[in-house]
Amino acid sequence: MQKLTALASASSTVPSRRTQGLLAINVAAVIFGTAALFGKIDVSPVWIVAMRAAFAAIALGALALGRGVLRMPERRLVPSLAGTGVILAIHWVTFFWAVQLAGIAVATLTFATFPLFTVFLNAALHRTRPRALEIAAGLVIVVAVAMLVNVDIAGSDQRLGAVAGLASAVAFALFGIFSKSLGRELSPVLVSLYQNAVVTVVLVPFVALAGSPPRHAVDWFWLIVLGVVTTALMHQLYFYALQRLSPTTCSGFVALEPVYAIVFAAIFFHEPLTIWVVVSAALILGASVLLLLLDRAAAPAPSL
Repeated sequence: MQKLTALASASSTVPSRRTQGLLAINVAAVIFGTAALFGKIDVSPVWIVAMRAAFAAIALGALALGRGVLRMPERRLVPSLAGTGVILAIHWVTFFWAVQLAGIAVATLTFATFPLFTVFLNAALHRTRPRALEIAAGLVIVVAVAMLVNVDIAGSDQRLGAVAGLASAVAFALFGIFSKSLGRELSPVLVSLYQNAVVTVVLVPFVALAGSPPRHAVDWFWLIVLGVVTTALMHQLYFYALQRLSPTTCSGFVALEPVYAIVFAAIFFHEPLTIWVVVSAALILGASVLLLLLDRAAAPAPSL
């Protein structure tokens, strides 16, 4: 009887799997929301992404080695890993380019449209028609982005930044679609490790031509933080949460990334938080979460 009482007392002090998952996904969402801030470093986006991927690959490689799961991928998986790595490189470079051209609010909100592109790209790949709710959510996103660009953007650099943000969203949608099958073949840490390694290999030859390299020790410090904490650690927290929560719940929290990014930008970089940014954010995030919910309702949960 005393043993049962002790076990019950111990279990009452240990958070449930759901509570652990909620804590992990909240921390992951906050970390994810800081990623855009690193675009403010006075360093070329190519340098930022190449170093982000390199330091993330080193951290993930050490983690995989420590867990005893490090191994070379099967030859048949190499084309998929290489292709998704190239797409990831395009996504990250265009995203940080958007941050440097248009600011954090515009970059993160245009990137947040990726569920719209996911829906229509999936429909094109599977030769199906989007549902009425998906089309309606898409129209809301288009209107919100147009409102954001027309009202809040004045210069040509900022318009180009909005286009870069949308390109980043398209690349991320493609990345998600083509990476889905890899999760059934390799552990998440290995998939992320090899994709980051591909990003590094693809971009390193271009860093000499990119201009604006890291010049100070503090620049290198923040690039290490970006790779190890904001990429490798966030990735692990997300999959830890995904083992304890539904994909819909996890996606809903991660969809808050622009909110955190915009708030952090207002606090640390004094970026203006205008009414048009708030309205556009509400419309884009609301429609994007709806698209995520519709997508998760239509598809089976991924196995880990």
